[in-house]
Amino acid sequence: MQEVAKYLIKVNAEFKDGQIVPEISPEEVMRLVNEPNIVIIKTGIPEAVLRNVIETTRAWAAKTPLAEGPDTFDNNQHKQRLHIAKIQQAPQLFHDHTFDAILDLEQPAQQNLLQVFDPMRRFWNSLTGNNEPYGVRKGEPYFHPQVTHYPLGGSFFGRHWHPLNPQKVGTILALNQYGQDYHSGGTGYVINDHIVETEGYQDMGDMILFRYDLPHWVSPSSFADRFSWDDPAGRWVAILPFYNPWGTPADYKEPQGWKEQIVQAKEVTA
Repeated sequence: MQEVAKYLIKVNAEFKDGQIVPEISPEEVMRLVNEPNIVIIKTGIPEAVLRNVIETTRAWAAKTPLAEGPDTFDNNQHKQRLHIAKIQQAPQLFHDHTFDAILDLEQPAQQNLLQVFDPMRRFWNSLTGNNEPYGVRKGEPYFHPQVTHYPLGGSFFGRHWHPLNPQKVGTILALNQYGQDYHSGGTGYVINDHIVETEGYQDMGDMILFRYDLPHWVSPSSFADRFSWDDPAGRWVAILPFYNPWGTPADYKEPQGWKEQIVQAKEVTA
């Protein structure tokens, strides 16, 4: 375990029998996340497995029409997102592939994706004390596996936030290599009014963990490159949100609940 920058901690892990096993206990990992810090887990997932997720996603998208209508949260779809979120007013420009019905995918696509998403699911369960399976459950929280492509030439995701629960801890797994497959763009956070940028700190196979109510964003890829939806170059990540799509959305006001909790705790002990 090593603090590589303020509020940015790297933790080594072993990829064993399809599971991510960190060098410290899941309880200790969550303690670091909740302090809060940005924790980067060196998962050890093989490069071939990670790149296969990108290739599988691209092959699936090539034969699947782009989704145009509102999200239904009960299927497998991909969408070129270019809009401003209504509640948070967060601008977006990226290619989103969402596998809410991942268990309905044909083989070998399902198996290829689950080689990454199942270790992520098991790890998230170990961190949060849950035992959640995949599957759509209307009216309840469930997993929304996503593979997101940030093309070169200006893709980004504006500053936004989420309710802390039921997700508790966000997960962002790097599927390709900074400095090789892309040279700009990374996830940023605000902790105690301090800006934490992860660009250049996250290597292929590293999984960023963050307390889910921290304001965060994805910095733009360089405009020096030509933008193209069809060019696979750029940043690729796998994320595993867990939420109820029909539940209460994030507030317009930025959540800083952890700050309030710290203040309240100090008042109680004073």
